[in-house]
Amino acid sequence: MNNKFEIKICGINDEISMNAAINCKANYIGLVFYQNSPRNVSFNLCKKLLKLRNTVSKIVALTVNPKDDFLIEIKNKVKPDYIQLHGNEKPNRCMDIKKNLNIPIIKGISVKNKLNLMQLTTDFEDICDILLLDAPSETLPGGNGKKFDWNILNNYKSTKKWMLAGGLNIENIKKAVDITKAPAIDISSGLEVVKGVKDPELIENFMMKCKEL
Repeated sequence: MNNKFEIKICGINDEISMNAAINCKANYIGLVFYQNSPRNVSFNLCKKLLKLRNTVSKIVALTVNPKDDFLIEIKNKVKPDYIQLHGNEKPNRCMDIKKNLNIPIIKGISVKNKLNLMQLTTDFEDICDILLLDAPSETLPGGNGKKFDWNILNNYKSTKKWMLAGGLNIENIKKAVDITKAPAIDISSGLEVVKGVKDPELIENFMMKCKEL
């Protein structure tokens, strides 16, 4: 599938949805390693999901303020293409993780306003490989289905690739991309029937919609 933007489907936690995301050629598939999330996957479940992995869809291991031992376990058991840091990790911590693991880093950033966005961009873009711009967290750090004011991203520039996240779904994806000109997007709750449960049909329909844009 050749879209004008890349697509990351995050929070995959069952084999049927994993298969749907792979068959639709999602650019990135996010697996959540955070126990407080309804999308959390165990290493045993992850092993089953990874049997379906291919060379097209990059595997992203999402973590929140992870300890070093946990990251090493993820590296050894998952062999992800990217580590996503979606907690309160500071730039120095991100640098240490990237150096120690030798794995590209995606950093989740909560976008509150233009000033906050520019400051965080300055802080992280030289360290991380991809910036993921998300709505400010309320309960969970990400996957809350809340969008932010996309107009904040008018004329946004970064030296690194960035992804738009937060409340995206099949109904608003065109508007989101038209406003932000995002080179990549991240969707999770917008593909769920209930929180934490992906719908393969929604995945397929969303990917087809993106193809038409």
